[in-house]
Amino acid sequence: MRTTERQSREHEPSVDEMRRDLAEQEAMNMPVSQIIELLINGFEGLDSISDLEIREEWEQVFREN
Repeated sequence: MRTTERQSREHEPSVDEMRRDLAEQEAMNMPVSQIIELLINGFEGLDSISDLEIREEWEQVFREN
């Protein structure tokens, strides 16, 4: 089983680390067809989402698991 950066971290994550954690989580769950669709059509990156929204999403995804 693959160890993620989040799993190996020993400190509270920064917002940039939270963005990476969310992207990594999403990428691990994406089928190839969805990746192809993103490469063709593009997408809005997590770096354009506010820090507050990132923190809220990260808490929802990782704290409740």
